[in-house]
Amino acid sequence: MTDCAKCGACTVVCPLYQVTGQEFLTARGKIHLLERLVVADGSGALGEILSRCLLCGACTAACPRGLDIVDRIARARGELPSPPGRHPFLALLARKTLSHPPLLAGLAHLGRALPADSGLRLRLGIAPAKKGAPSDPNRPTSAGQATVAYFSGCLARHLDPQIATATGRLAARASGHAPWTPPGQTCCGQAAWAAGDFQTAKTLARRNIAAFLDNDLPILTSCASCHSHLATYPALLADDSQWHERAVAFSDRLYEFSSFLTACPDFATWFHRQADTPRQAVLYHDPCHLRFGQQITEPPRRLLRSIDGLALRELPHGPQCCGMGGLFHLAHPDLSQAIRTRLLDDFATLGIALVTTTCTGCLLQWRQGLSHWRQKTSVRHLAVLLDQWLLPATTPRPGE
Repeated sequence: MTDCAKCGACTVVCPLYQVTGQEFLTARGKIHLLERLVVADGSGALGEILSRCLLCGACTAACPRGLDIVDRIARARGELPSPPGRHPFLALLARKTLSHPPLLAGLAHLGRALPADSGLRLRLGIAPAKKGAPSDPNRPTSAGQATVAYFSGCLARHLDPQIATATGRLAARASGHAPWTPPGQTCCGQAAWAAGDFQTAKTLARRNIAAFLDNDLPILTSCASCHSHLATYPALLADDSQWHERAVAFSDRLYEFSSFLTACPDFATWFHRQADTPRQAVLYHDPCHLRFGQQITEPPRRLLRSIDGLALRELPHGPQCCGMGGLFHLAHPDLSQAIRTRLLDDFATLGIALVTTTCTGCLLQWRQGLSHWRQKTSVRHLAVLLDQWLLPATTPRPGE
């Protein structure tokens, strides 16, 4: 990391610096410390500083020398003698739950017994069960019946299955068949990697690669954070001769779902047209993992602009981090809330009541932040919003 020019390009884009003004919390400040200290011998104060990072990627994207600052901080966390952060037990418990699907499924089952307006249900991201609504309609039981596979992610699979249902219907419209969801898939491993627990991250990566190994179907992902981390599997398993080539083949099959849909030349004909009724204004929130890591910003907007009943709006000061940062919101709730408040203040100037995003973590952060909003505001995953405008497959398309 001695290649750092200390130019400060990373400072101005850092969400933490924007709300605190503290230089030691920026990438430049952390690099300065890492160049002079042995992390394994570091104090609790160093661990606290390293834990105060969203790993959003804004610094890496802004760095004129292309330094992978996010990876360096994650690796430094793994070298710490004790878990960093103010609430390490909560973060550890969350990572353990994510990496063990039966625990997550059990949590979802218990959570659905909570009242629909429960604050705990909102914090956990557990969607109320809808009576009579199939959670997995027409889902093929084998890869041979499908033309695309689906990596659902933890939230869509266990806590908010309407995301998986909506993605399934959109994928079926795009590919002609409902997607196949391998039962062996598990957490993508992003939370473990961000904590510096590379051993767990590698274990989860191998499980997911194995789950999709028996075919060469394209792999669709509807969670921005999952897609971003799944794409790093080749680098994560670079030193594993048995799994590296499989990881490369796996990553080559990945498709972020909005990019997958807009690659279909007729996608704009799939949705209802209501030109004679007032259009509903909607904000698309850019997840940091897509905006910086994957640089996927236009496909979601193309989908929204294709619906006559929606009017796409943008934030006055441009896209911003929501403060979720994976498990950062558990480790540092005060900083997470400060970043989110900055975003919500900008959003308030638009005077609209609909937000959509493609990251399940951002979805939770927005919902929690708007739970006490002065006006009722709906926050929906982009797949769920699009599905609500989707024409029945048997309905003739315009011009047919």
